Amino acid sequence: MANMVAKVLREEIQRVARRQVRTELAPLRRDNVRLKKSVAELRRQIAAVNRTCRELVKVVTPVMVAKETEDATQHAGKLRPTSNSLKGLRARLGLTQTQFGQLLGVSGQAVVQWASREGRVRMRTTTLAALARIQNIGKREARRRLEEMAESAPVRQMGRKV
Repeated sequence: MANMVAKVLREEIQRVARRQVRTELAPLRRDNVRLKKSVAELRRQIAAVNRTCRELVKVVTPVMVAKETEDATQHAGKLRPTSNSLKGLRARLGLTQTQFGQLLGVSGQAVVQWASREGRVRMRTTTLAALARIQNIGKREARRRLEEMAESAPVRQMGRKV
């Protein structure tokens, strides 16, 4: 009999405790739902901002490239590159001769020939413009530009362009 009373008492205590916990947790559940909705709304806003940013970059990038090309072309006429200045620029950017040539739009062999000369190096106007565009960039920007060139270059398979 005492065992039965203890069992009933234990069950009643558990029932009352569950009810008490439920009433204590109700405000927390409401807050949790409200916070989840806020997070979802913030994620939607971030996605919208990212879309807008990508669209703006698509619009602004060609304008900036055109301005950079125009400035570089104007500045190219004033450049008087020497073999030492080219070596110094290549060393500052941390590039191989081939990579430096790729940035300038010439072969690695042309860079080798420039490096072997003494004094002023004669270049085409387009190469001078490319040189003007890369004179004020850093290592990271040079690497980024080389990666972009590699991504946009046509893939070769068995000696044929695809």
